[in-house]
Parts: sequence; structure tokens; C-alpha cells
Amino acid sequence: MNTTEKREHTVIALGFFDGVHRGHQAVIGQAVELAARRSLLPCAFTFDTAHSAPSSKGELHALTTVEQRERELTRLGIAQVFCPAFESFRDLSGEAFVREMLYQRFGARALCCGRDFRFGRYAGCGVDDLERLCGDLGIELCITPEVMDGGEPVSSTRIRAALAQGKMDTVNRLLGRRYGFELEVVHGRRLGRQMQYPTINQLLPEGCALPRFGVYAAFAEVDGRAYPAVTNVGVKPTVKSDNRPVAETHIPGLTADLYGRVVPVTLVRFLRPEVRFSSIEELRENIRRDTEHALEACKLYALQ
Repeated sequence: MNTTEKREHTVIALGFFDGVHRGHQAVIGQAVELAARRSLLPCAFTFDTAHSAPSSKGELHALTTVEQRERELTRLGIAQVFCPAFESFRDLSGEAFVREMLYQRFGARALCCGRDFRFGRYAGCGVDDLERLCGDLGIELCITPEVMDGGEPVSSTRIRAALAQGKMDTVNRLLGRRYGFELEVVHGRRLGRQMQYPTINQLLPEGCALPRFGVYAAFAEVDGRAYPAVTNVGVKPTVKSDNRPVAETHIPGLTADLYGRVVPVTLVRFLRPEVRFSSIEELRENIRRDTEHALEACKLYALQ
């Protein structure tokens, strides 16, 4: 992430962009299009809440890590992501935020945001204030209409609720892409390998929203190829664990050593809740059935 001084003139999309869902994508798309039309650099302004956060964000579990957020913004055409720590600008007035940070520091000559964008100390300013401040500085302001789905606005809150229920069709539709994570493969207890169902283990990041615990049909990307897979998200109730949520993914037919590599895994369908089995043998039989069901589900989603 680049938070250094920026002199090139820019179009900046404004928002927290948690999840980079379809509503966020509309703001980003407008900024990228405007930048091309005006020969400006397409940028996004978000912020890091690792040490402090706005009251509206502090209790929320994020849908994406900061790194995931930046990757998605870049994929959508953003050339530079400004992501300062929230505490570095939390006490700025609305006027100082626009004039000193956006206009002078980051070179903003156009801004794009949603109607609900808030800024300034204690989030005391809204888009009407932004319109006035932009007019004083000669900054073009574009307000992006809400993106609706099922008669309601697309929002991170809706996505978190669907994720907690394992409603992956809803999650993926609202996101505009498949939900997933890109995490390093770590060593586990090798129990899956002993049962002839080897898995890759990925510790889920703290502070992020978690999918409903259970088994999912999934895809794992290795060396640019998406492999149908089955993923268990949870705390491994049948065997002793440290209760740290982990994603265990079995990739049928793949024997490569993936330890230490970052493997993207996307979840496409919830198959069943996490269950404590009475024996390892019962666990193995359920993994076999889960794998069959997951591969059948993946056949359908591979065509979408």
C-alpha cells in the first residue's frame, strides 16, 4: 500500500470498501471511467483500522483483510490505493480532510463516493458538505447511486449476515464474485493424510467475519488452475485443537507440496454444519461422502 505524498492529479474513489462488493464496484467503476475520460490517475482512498477505527466500523468483523481489499481494488482498475491508518486523520475537520489530505497530499481533482459517505471528525460531514468543499476547490464530485438487490441496497452488513448463515449463493451474488480467502498453507496434524484425505490447512485471520462453520464445496487455485475441492471451516471438534478457526481443504487428485504457499480458496456451496463424530472411522466416512457431494456441486458451479 502506498501512503506517501502524491503529486500526480487523481480521481479518488472514497470509502472503506470492506468486501469490495457490487455497491463498491459501482463507485470504483465510476472513478476508473472518469479517470480515463479526464486523463487522471484512478485511485482509491480507504483506511487501516488495525489500531483504531470509526465507531461505525470498530465492532464489525471485516469481510476482507487489508491485503485482499487492495488486490480487489487493483483488479478493478485502481492504479494506487491510499490506505493510511485511521488515527492519522481521525481528528481532521471535514475541510482539512478534503483540502489538505485529498486535494493537496493525494492530488484529487475528482472524487467518487456513495450517497452515505461520511468524513471529518466524528464523521460529522456528509455528501452535501463534500459538494460544497469540492466546489470551493474546483474538484469534480460524482455521487454513485445505490446498487439494489431484491429491493434492498447491497451492503457489507447483508453479506456478513448471509455468510454467517452459510448462504453462499447470496454472499457471492452480493459480492459480485465468489467469496474466499488467500492464505498461507500451514502445517497441521496430518490426520487427513493418515485417513487418505490429505488437506491443506489455512488459519483464518483474526478480526474477520467467518463463514458458518461446516463443510463447503469449494475451488482451490494452484498454479493458475482452479481445482474442485471440499473445505471444512471450523475448530475441528472431533480431534483436539486450540479452537483457532481453520479452513481445511481436500483437493482430490492433487499431491503437490503446498506448505508455505498462498493458495486462494473460494467457497461456493454450504453442504452441512460442523459435527463432532464419535470416532476417526466415522469422520473418515463422512469426509468421503462430503468429497463426493462437493465434487458434484462443483460441476454445476464450474459452468457459471
